[in-house]
Amino acid sequence: MGCACNQRGRTQFEVAMEGGRGRVAFTSGSKPTATTVAQRYAGSAVRIKGTGEIVHHTETYEVTATSKGAVLFASSDLDAAKAHAETLGTGFVRERETGEVVHSHPPVLAEAPKLSKKATAAHRGSAEVTSPRVTKCGLTREDAAGHSETACP
Repeated sequence: MGCACNQRGRTQFEVAMEGGRGRVAFTSGSKPTATTVAQRYAGSAVRIKGTGEIVHHTETYEVTATSKGAVLFASSDLDAAKAHAETLGTGFVRERETGEVVHSHPPVLAEAPKLSKKATAAHRGSAEVTSPRVTKCGLTREDAAGHSETACP
């Protein structure tokens, strides 16, 4: 088989230790080969060389820059995932199986979602909307009367 040195622009996959941020143990042009090798190393992840985007891992939690963005770090330890999300400045920790966001940094979102037309009509005139609070599901807004509405992604 010939050398692949001159195949510029071909995607390379790296098997990286420590959830994708440790040393590189293996590099391949084949994603299935890299995935198979990654299974031999506990806590490893397969990432695209140059971008750092993780394309395969077996950990419980994923750290992303946006709630539905590419995986930047993976860990089975929730505290380690939270710490890595905080180093990003604006990071999210979500469960791998469900995709549910379990932690966001900063914890309060910059802009609260608007209440639905039905909720707005029910509260028009007599109640003011107070500041939003973050729940496990998403962002919840409460009015002065104690009614709340949750915006789940």
